[in-house]
Order: sequence, then C-alpha cells, then structure tokens
Amino acid sequence: MMRFSRFALLVVPSLTLSLPSMAHAQRFVALAGGTNVGRGPALEYQALSAGFAGQASIGYRATSRLRVRLDALASHFRAAQEVLLAAPLPYCYCSGGSSSATATGAVSVAAISVNELFDVLPAAPGGPGFYLIAGGGAYYLFQHPTAPALMRFGLSGGAGLELRLQGSSALFLEARYHGLMNAPADARWLVPVTVGMRF
Repeated sequence: MMRFSRFALLVVPSLTLSLPSMAHAQRFVALAGGTNVGRGPALEYQALSAGFAGQASIGYRATSRLRVRLDALASHFRAAQEVLLAAPLPYCYCSGGSSSATATGAVSVAAISVNELFDVLPAAPGGPGFYLIAGGGAYYLFQHPTAPALMRFGLSGGAGLELRLQGSSALFLEARYHGLMNAPADARWLVPVTVGMRF
C-alpha cells in the first residue's frame, strides 16, 4: 500500500503536468471561405444570389478517426423578389390590374455549431483524406428583406476532402447542408462550399 501511494505521488503529478501539452498537440484551428451553391427554396418570382460563406473553427482530435469541432459560420446572399401591387381601376372602387416592383434585400445568417468529423479515409502526410461531418447548433438570421431577426436551431451534415501538409496542417475542401427549423423559405437551408486551411 505504501509503495502504491509513493508511486501515485510520483506519477500523478507528472501526468498532470504532461496533459496540457498532450491536449495542445491534439487541438487544431481552421479558417475557410467560399460560396453558397444552394439556398432556398426560392419563392415564386424570386432570385437568390450565391453570395459568400466564411467559417472559423477550433477542434480537438478525440481518437485516431474522430474529431470534435466548434464552428462559427457566416453566410450572406441577396434575394430579389417580384412584388405584385394592386392598381385601382378608373371610375371603380374595386381593384384590378397589376404593376410590378422589385424588392431586393440581403439575407445574412450567423451560426455556432458543434460537429463530429469522422475520418473515413484518414489523410497520411502528403496524401489525401476523406471525412464526414454531422452536427447541430444555433443559427441567427440577423438580416432579411421581410423577416425580423430571429434565432433558430439547425442541423448540418456534409463531407470534406483534405490534403495533409507538414505536421498537422492540411488544406481542405468542404461541402455542408445546413437545415434551419421554422425559418423563412429562402433561408430555410444553406449549402456552402468552402476551401480552407487547418493548423
């Protein structure tokens, strides 16, 4: 019993001191930018631009094939919609005919999500890798031509390709589907495709 306590007194402090460096070696950060290849569905008489998407991430490798990542995402595009306006008929108190005007506005979404990345094909140094992503989080629609600012829960899923460079750094290409619950139709889902660097 005495030997075990002495062993614990020697080993536990050394493990405690080494854990932060071990954790630091497993952590990573990533920055990415790209465009939206899908958003919508667009309403009748409405056109949506591709816009842009940006993402900053911090993560931790839990196992040899599993990573946990916290993402801060921003997506921005424009919506142009034909609005039909009723025009009064002459000599009549009823309405008839129509004229059209174009209402254009920006749509901006920011999100914080927690994701799991599963390495289907782990990337070797200098080689390619393939991974799947699944996660969920809070999505804040803070700019829209017709809807007020609102917060919604959402889920996301996608896949990525990465090319390992020196050390733990890598280039990656990622496509993800983000589904927002009870959001306006033209911001109900997003599919950003981003290119980034992991450090």
